[in-house]
Amino acid sequence: MTAERKDELLTAALKLIGTHLDEDENIARALERYLGMTTEEMRECGIEAAGAPTQDVRACFEQKIRDCLSLHEEAWRNLMPAALVEQAEVIASYQFMARRTMQLAGEEEMAYLLRFKDPLEVLADYWNDRTGMSLTEDEEIGHVLWEIMDRQAAEADYEMEPEYYSSAYQEPQSPDLTM
Repeated sequence: MTAERKDELLTAALKLIGTHLDEDENIARALERYLGMTTEEMRECGIEAAGAPTQDVRACFEQKIRDCLSLHEEAWRNLMPAALVEQAEVIASYQFMARRTMQLAGEEEMAYLLRFKDPLEVLADYWNDRTGMSLTEDEEIGHVLWEIMDRQAAEADYEMEPEYYSSAYQEPQSPDLTM
């Protein structure tokens, strides 16, 4: 079978599926999620997703996220150093969500988020709400504290207050022998 024939059969099969299921958006969602097909590729195969926008959703979404991030970065640049430090976690969450959602969001999710004036704010707020209340995170922090105390290896790797150097590096004394 030639590559042209395979393409012809695949296109015909997708048109057939699209024709019979064009009322059901599930086929478009499945093609997008599992095959990575864009809305434009589906249209080329004769599949019209219900309510699918005519523009490339990914391009619009990525541009809007970049624009929103730029506006936030501009505002962050005007902050005083103390306020900037205080906002570090929020800033990191905006940057993280901008980067990761552009990589991971599907077209349906992107299309929904495009409805918001600042979808990046929505994403970052939801991310902060979710990660700020994580029991797993609390357990991890507890484990870090336990490990620092248990091993006490940090004393060899990090500078300590002067009054603690003598006790931290004190050689064990040999017992006094008397006769």
